[in-house]
Amino acid sequence: MTSRTKIVATIGPASRTPQVLRQLLEAGVNVFRLNFSHGTHEEHSAVVSDIRALSREMECHVAILQDLCGPKMRLNPFPGDVMNCNLDDEFTLVADATSSSVRELTCTYRGLPNDLKVGETVLFADGTVAMSVIDAAPGRARLKVTVPGRLRSRQGLNMPGSDLAVNSLTDNDLRDLEWTARHARDVDFVALSFARGAEDVVRLRHALRSRNCPSHVVVKIEKPQAVHHLEEIVAAADAVMVARGDLGVEMDVQRVPAVQKHIIAVCNRAHRPVITATQMLTSMEHSSRPTRAEASDVFNAVLDGADAVMLSGESAIGEHPVEAVKTMRQICAEAEAYLKSAGHRSQPEISPLSGFVDPITKASVDAACLMTRQLDAALIVVTAGSGRTALALSNRRPAASILALSRTEQIARSLSLCWGVTAVVLSDAPKADRMLTSGVEWAKSHGVVASGQHAVLLSGQVVERADVWAVLAGPII
Repeated sequence: MTSRTKIVATIGPASRTPQVLRQLLEAGVNVFRLNFSHGTHEEHSAVVSDIRALSREMECHVAILQDLCGPKMRLNPFPGDVMNCNLDDEFTLVADATSSSVRELTCTYRGLPNDLKVGETVLFADGTVAMSVIDAAPGRARLKVTVPGRLRSRQGLNMPGSDLAVNSLTDNDLRDLEWTARHARDVDFVALSFARGAEDVVRLRHALRSRNCPSHVVVKIEKPQAVHHLEEIVAAADAVMVARGDLGVEMDVQRVPAVQKHIIAVCNRAHRPVITATQMLTSMEHSSRPTRAEASDVFNAVLDGADAVMLSGESAIGEHPVEAVKTMRQICAEAEAYLKSAGHRSQPEISPLSGFVDPITKASVDAACLMTRQLDAALIVVTAGSGRTALALSNRRPAASILALSRTEQIARSLSLCWGVTAVVLSDAPKADRMLTSGVEWAKSHGVVASGQHAVLLSGQVVERADVWAVLAGPII
């Protein structure tokens, strides 16, 4: 509870064994990400089973995030699998291969040649190779190399600025959601790739509900169109990910830092948890230490107001997955200490709660935060029926730790992306006042607070069909 920023770790060949999963939990992982661009359903099911067994054994409410592949386009295999592309070389992208020539390319999205227009740019392998469309005909598009480099089978394609006729939720994603339905009680978040508007979020939410999946929706911002429609997308989502990998390919890379700050600010104002992702400690795939620039990147993401930071290849395929989590946790702790130091107490802009919670809850949250500041309280204990009040407290960024008391495992895990919130399950406590007492006892037993410090208690109940909140404060005995 002493570290407020949450850590999302991607699981892969380097980290999927129970032994490494345990070490990652001990190092401070709050959310495990399953990347459905890789791996089989059987492999993901085995990992889910191990995570849930370990979380029960270790009494920690770690969440699981399923990241859908989306319409990621990749080159199909071509003869030799590797080739050099020299400046002004010409290739033909076709819907169906008609010859075995390496100059004739196909991709996983067969309709791409029909969508391309003369003058548009096609980027391969995260922009290391670029080609311009010089001629287009039904089923075929002729390309000329403008940025030379090496091309490999199955590398990704991006079309910055192009508006392709492809759905964010693909047929393959829908098949993956059938897997989600079989693990509905275990998958807490589902991430949508390449969203371009709020309607994409609505489509995924409908697909989840039709399969009786209660998972929350995380939207990945990785297209210029998503940035353009950001407010509507954020309002429709439960949480947001700043997916800087494809975002940095789809737009000029020098714009990405400013866009990142803008996305985080919009999410803070809308009270949506936001994750900063991609290449945060990428050198730790092979090195046991990050670069200075990477440390600054993680540090500044916390200062910007990110609720969570994410590891991708570092924990999925890297040589030092546990060290990467420990390093990220240490950097986050330093950033949080900096924010608490004199003159740096305000992290993100404090946003009004009107419209997010009802007026009584808003007044109670504001009162709890005011009491916390005036008493220099070390702990806020809040009952969490839906988790919404705990999220409202999180967005206020109080100096005190937030302990959310839930009666269900699902609500506790849903708070895993919320800055500063630790959730515990007290299913046997019959009354709210007893839950608050149990929360203080839990905090004392875990070394979060000590006798003589102050705690603020925030609890709600229904009285004659009206929600009534009580805010109490006092020293810990």
